[in-house]
Amino acid sequence: MSFKGEIEAKCPKGCEAFTAEVWSFIRGDQSQDLRLAVMFRECNMILCPGCQAAFFAPAPYVYFESQLELLAFVFPESYKEKEAYWRDKMHEDFEVFKTSLGAEVSLDVEPEIFFGTEGLALLLENEDYRGEEREVMEFVAKELGLSLYRVSPVYAREKNLPSALPFEGGAADRASVIAGLKKLLAANDRLTAYQAYLDMFAAGKAPLPPASKIKTA
Repeated sequence: MSFKGEIEAKCPKGCEAFTAEVWSFIRGDQSQDLRLAVMFRECNMILCPGCQAAFFAPAPYVYFESQLELLAFVFPESYKEKEAYWRDKMHEDFEVFKTSLGAEVSLDVEPEIFFGTEGLALLLENEDYRGEEREVMEFVAKELGLSLYRVSPVYAREKNLPSALPFEGGAADRASVIAGLKKLLAANDRLTAYQAYLDMFAAGKAPLPPASKIKTA
């Protein structure tokens, strides 16, 4: 679940300080409203009760989405002046989060770190864009009787690859994935990310990308 904390906020226009509630931990996979607030660059924007000016609370927060294997530490842009310090702090806090939240956040990857609202918002926008094409692929693959190989979300994000690949037959390997992609694209040639992956994958000798460790229903 997501939760809030309280801070003493100071209006940039010099009004009297006041107490404000801000999000300190956000489960984007459990609250669409909070996820959209992050994407719209509005998370932890507060209103001065004195002059009604809107400004961002100078407080960091943690963002988590289980299915994306995404754990992000989002710091105010002003913190970038001491980036090395906050990166070290992030590594310390990451261990605390893994212990307190259990297996759900026990990732084998380093968390993302952002200064300001833009970076995480762009990441989520890109994930949604890629997700739309993946949903079309999954629908077509089901109609064709193809199975799905789930790629590690972290690896797919880092390499800008599809996070699920169709394959033909009983087991996913190079040959079955190539066959599945060819069958998919013969049925729908507008899936450009999958065409690009097929061109790259078939031309080389690389093994399949690492599989996702997330259990699906």
